[in-house]
Amino acid sequence: MDELFFKEKKCLLCGAKFKSGKVKRSKQYMLKRDSDFCIHYRGENPAFYNVYVCPQCGYGFTDNFTPPKEKEIIKIGINPLEVDLCSSRSVEEAIIAYQTALKCALLGKERETIIAGLYLHLAWFNRFLENKDEEMKNLKKALEYYEKAIESDRDLENPATVFYLIGEINRRIGNDKKAVKFFAHIINDKKINDPNIIRMSRERWQEIRASR
Repeated sequence: MDELFFKEKKCLLCGAKFKSGKVKRSKQYMLKRDSDFCIHYRGENPAFYNVYVCPQCGYGFTDNFTPPKEKEIIKIGINPLEVDLCSSRSVEEAIIAYQTALKCALLGKERETIIAGLYLHLAWFNRFLENKDEEMKNLKKALEYYEKAIESDRDLENPATVFYLIGEINRRIGNDKKAVKFFAHIINDKKINDPNIIRMSRERWQEIRASR
């Protein structure tokens, strides 16, 4: 528990105030980062705590959620959880928290990028557990929603990152041809000026070519 501090949150659904754990910056020890931005930590993983789950009503949300409009629909679809998700979390408990937020995001019709990000995190957490089937299932769902986002969201934040993730997830699930298409778009589009994303796209493209 020394790694955590507690942040007060107000539930976006029922308005209840509660405190939820976050990892202190001084206690975050990164070991490596995968090519889809999954970070491996020694000790507590701060990503486990990006979702807040209201202990009163069971609503799960992140700092990026918008206040839900269809509150009654969401209230019917959720229940308070029996497990305590406001303090230290195991990877299994983090999965429960993210699954809860995902259910709420789908019921509340959150933006596609938020839903995609929740699926992506669930893929990462199953990677930690070496659960390949669940990792792949969640990667495919993340891909589905990132693709929806580029089709429907005119005000897409960080479009280069979204394009990269579409390419990288395609690469990870074996769709090399489609992955190359998105990496090439990033490399050749003069409007994209993020040097890190361009470099990573070149590296992934070269890896695909080397594996043929």
